[in-house]
Amino acid sequence: MPFMICKKCDVYYELADIDAEKDLKVCQCGFTMKYYDRLEDYLSSVDCKTDESLPVMDRLVMDYESAISRIILHCLSEIPIDMGVKRFMLILKGNDSPFIFKYKLDKLNTYAMLSNFSEEHLRTILDSIMDNGFIKTEYISQYDGSNLELTEKGRIFLNNQNNSEIGFLEQIT
Repeated sequence: MPFMICKKCDVYYELADIDAEKDLKVCQCGFTMKYYDRLEDYLSSVDCKTDESLPVMDRLVMDYESAISRIILHCLSEIPIDMGVKRFMLILKGNDSPFIFKYKLDKLNTYAMLSNFSEEHLRTILDSIMDNGFIKTEYISQYDGSNLELTEKGRIFLNNQNNSEIGFLEQIT
């Protein structure tokens, strides 16, 4: 399905028919939107920078942020139950809480993979991943809170070879 995408605010609209392209030329922010046949075309051309002319350190930071982000996205994709941020971070850190053993979450490939990060740093990383549109939260209720959900953009990034600047390393160092 084709898309109209605003590169400035990273918003996209699925086009039900080609004629809808004419109506979606300008985004709410005022930036001109661009037509893409597939979401993957946009992600590989713009969002995922693979420019070899980038300085070595910038490429290394981008690779590192992308690798950590993919670990988190993979963890979220392999969890068999709905989960909020706090419990999700317990899995990434390798906590031994009863709910983890009840649902056998300690058997996940990504269990305890980010145990060297503090909760504060993990929260900053998760916020950056959410800001990039790879994960969204879905509010359930006042008692159940919110659940994390992998977005289509997150699935594409997870399975894509291209790296992207996520932007959390500056915040946690």
